[in-house]
Parts: sequence; structure tokens; C-alpha cells
Amino acid sequence: MIFTFCYLYFYQADILAVEQHLLSGGKTYYVPWIGALLITFALYLIHLGTYGLTGLYKRAHALTYFPSLLILTILTGMKISDAGCTLGHWLFTGPFLLVIYVFVVIMLKKYQPYEQPMNDIGPFSRMMWVNLLTMAVMFLLVGAFSNRDALFHSRMRVETLLKKGEYEKALEVGRRARRTDASLFQLRAYALARTNGLGSHLFEYPTMSGSKALLPRQGASSTVMYPEMEIRRFASTKAADDYRLCAYLLDKDLLSFAKSVYKCYDIKSPDLPKHYREALTLYTHKSNTPVVTYHNSVADADYEDFQKLARSESDKQQRENAVRDTYGNTYWFYYFFR
Repeated sequence: MIFTFCYLYFYQADILAVEQHLLSGGKTYYVPWIGALLITFALYLIHLGTYGLTGLYKRAHALTYFPSLLILTILTGMKISDAGCTLGHWLFTGPFLLVIYVFVVIMLKKYQPYEQPMNDIGPFSRMMWVNLLTMAVMFLLVGAFSNRDALFHSRMRVETLLKKGEYEKALEVGRRARRTDASLFQLRAYALARTNGLGSHLFEYPTMSGSKALLPRQGASSTVMYPEMEIRRFASTKAADDYRLCAYLLDKDLLSFAKSVYKCYDIKSPDLPKHYREALTLYTHKSNTPVVTYHNSVADADYEDFQKLARSESDKQQRENAVRDTYGNTYWFYYFFR
């Protein structure tokens, strides 16, 4: 019971939230601690029923938990897409495993009357360790065959937090990860725009190449629970300037960026977003005839250090790793290494 509750509450809560959202058509919402308690209690009742029907005891007692853990695996391993939630291969695998389980139970019931008595009892007995090992194997199988997609977990967690309006918490999900996908990238960009941090923090996260990844594409769904129209609506209002400027940066179009940024921001202001300072510094150093010249003593010094570090390693992979450690959260790293 402890394993089941912790597994549902701490690891699979967001998967269950999206399943309930899809199955109810968005009319109900999932409360993690209540859901974990109810599911754990229901699975324990199934275990008691299984024990009553099979009567498995001694070294085979742990197998009375198999149907409950199979249901737990199916519940957290359903196939989820924007179109809905289905059993997927479990529609056939689940019944097949139950048939095998019934066959194993029949064989064990025939063997049990002839089982040698076990004299040792207590928490360190052989019978206890056999059952614990069986349970451990089943727990591992639950984890192995349920939803283990780290990116999908992150996406669902972010969507859950966005629905609550907790944008800052959404930005902490998977912050140190190096992988992302288009949907997660769009959700993070939206959360950053909501907190006025798009121009300062976008490149501190794993990025997708090109501006097309910044917003959901027409006709292609990128979210499961959070409405895409809200993302598009917000991107077309007060955040439009930042979305456009960041789109130029993602396309590495420094000229268009330089022509536009001074219309939206006072580039001499110390409050100019970090990535815009970095992009203007890069543009000023790269362009022979810049449309706008930008100088910031701190940014200029950092860019010189960046260039020195980038030239310090001859091997491409070692150079990228060395630069990432110090400048992995800058636009310069994206521009030269992505």
C-alpha cells in the first residue's frame, strides 16, 4: 500500500490528471492525494478479494498482489495523445497476463499441499524473503511498463501548473534537463512570457531550432490539457513584441532583430532583457555596417571571454562541453552551437 500510494502521488500524479481530463472531457479534475488514496484502497480490496479466491499463502502469498499491480500498471501505462486516452496494447496484454496468472495459481494450488513446512518464522525467515523478492520484482515491472517518458511527464506537469496559473513553478519543471520537445518548449516560452521573462531566460532552457517551434502550429495540437488558443491569444497581445524578437533570435536573424529591438525597448536601459543584450553585442561584433551599435562593458567582456573559451579546445565536442559549463545559458551558446 505504501508503494502504491507513493508511486501514484509522487510519480504518476500528472499522468492520472491528464487521463481523468481526457476521459471526462475536461469536466472534472484530478486531486493527487485523494486520487492516490482512493486508487490504493481499491487495489488493496482487489488484493483481499484475490487472496480470498485463491487462498495462496506461505511462499506464494505475494502473488495475491499480482492482479492489483497489473491494474496499477495498466492505469499508469495507458496510451495518451491529444485525441484521447486508450488502453493501447494493454487491451490484449492485460487479459493474456490474467489467463497466465490463473494457470499459475491452479498449478500452485496443486503443489501447496505438498509444500515442505518452513520452521523459521519472523521478519528474517526464508518465507518472508521469498515474498519480499517477489514483491520487489513486481514493483520493478510496474515501473518498467508504466509511462516512463520523462519529457511527457514534464509536459503534463507544466500543463497542470499552467492551468492553476502557477507560472513560476511551471518554469522550474525540468529546468536542468538537456532534452526538450516542441510542445514543452512552447509551454515554457508561454510561461516565460507570462512572467515577462521571455527575453531574459528563454535560452537558459533546452531549445528547439527555428522560430516555428515557438508557437503551436495551426492544425497540429501540441497540448493535451491547456488550451492552445490561450497561448496564441496571449502571444498576439502584449507579449507579441517579445515573441517576434525571440523568433528572430531562434532563426539567428540578427539583422531583423537589430532593426526591431530598438522600436520595442530602450537599448541603453540597464533593464534591457539579458538575451537581447547578448544578441546586440553579438551583432555589433559580427556586422561591418551595423544598423545599430550597442556596447555594454559587462556584455562585451563576457563575449570576449566566451570567444577565448570557444577557441581553447580543438575538439568540437570538448569545446562545446567547456563552453556549456560557463555560457550554456546564453544566446551566444545557442547561436554558435545549435
